[in-house]
Amino acid sequence: MVDSGSGIKTLSTEIVIVGGGPAGLTAGLYASRAGRKTSVLVGRTGSRLSIGYSLENYPGFISIDSQELLDKFMKHAEHFGAQIITGDAIDYNITADPKYVTTRDTMIEARAVILAPGRSMPRAKMIPGEERLLGMGVSYCATCDGPLYRGLKVAALGSTDDAAEDILLLNQMGSEVYWISGSEEWQVSASLFEDVQKRQITIFKDTTAKEIVGDKRVEKLLIDKEEKREELEVSGVFIFRDIPAAPLFRRAGIEIDHRQCVKVDRFQKTNIEGVFAAGDVTCGGMQVVAAAGEGCVAAMRAVSYLRKKDQS
Repeated sequence: MVDSGSGIKTLSTEIVIVGGGPAGLTAGLYASRAGRKTSVLVGRTGSRLSIGYSLENYPGFISIDSQELLDKFMKHAEHFGAQIITGDAIDYNITADPKYVTTRDTMIEARAVILAPGRSMPRAKMIPGEERLLGMGVSYCATCDGPLYRGLKVAALGSTDDAAEDILLLNQMGSEVYWISGSEEWQVSASLFEDVQKRQITIFKDTTAKEIVGDKRVEKLLIDKEEKREELEVSGVFIFRDIPAAPLFRRAGIEIDHRQCVKVDRFQKTNIEGVFAAGDVTCGGMQVVAAAGEGCVAAMRAVSYLRKKDQS
C-alpha cells in the first residue's frame, strides 16, 4: 500500500470485491484460490450474518450461529490469500481499465470488480437533492473532492469522529466549512471537537439538513434549526454517514432496476466489462446459500475475464 501524498493511500490488486458477507467472501475464496491477487472490502456495518442468529438452512449444518458461519467464510478466504480491508466504498471509477474503488482513506486499483455489498439500508434517509446533485457538488469523500472547493463555502454533515476529521481536512484544504450536526446521536470526542473549535469552523448543533438546492450544481443547503428554516449559500455539500449504494452505482454507470437491484446476467456480469455483482444486491435468492453460489460464479467469471485479457 502506498501513500499518494494527498492523505489517501493507494492499493493495487487484481480483483477487488466490495462486501464482506457470504457472496463477497465466497468470491474472495474462489478468486484467491485461483491464484489471483484479491482484496475484499468489508464495510463497517458488516453483513447481516454478524447479527448472530440461528441458521438452519445452510447445507451441511443442521443449525449454526450466523456469526460463526461468517467467521468460517472469512478464515477460508484468508487461508487462500484474500486480503481483508475494512472500509466503506464511497466512490467508483470502473468503466475504464484499471478500475478504482475508493474508501475514505484508500484508493483501490484493480483489473476486475465484484460488487457484493448486500442490501443493508443506511440508517439515515437521503436528503432531497442528494442523489440528483451527486458529483455536482454533493460528495461523500473529503480527500477525493476537497481540493476542488479551496476558497469556497461548503457544508459538512455528520456527527461522528470520522466526520470531524474530514471537516478538519476540508478546513486545511482551504474551504470555509459549515458543520451541520444532524439529528443523529452526537458521537464526537471532546479532543476532536476542541480542534474544530480552535479553527473557528461554524458549527450548527442540533440542526437538520432538509434539502440540497441547485440547478446544475449545488447552490444552497436548507437547514432547520430550532424549528426555524435557514438557507446556507454553499458550493458543496459533504455527507459523512452511511451511504446508499444504488446512487453510487448509477453514477458509476451500473444498470439498476426498479427495485434498486444491480442488473446481472446468468454469469453475474453487469453492463460494464470486468464488473460483476453477487448476493442480495442483485435481489436473487436472498438466501445465504444463494449469495454464496452467486459469489462463486462471479469470481470464476472474473478469473476467466482476466485470463482472456492476459492472452489478448
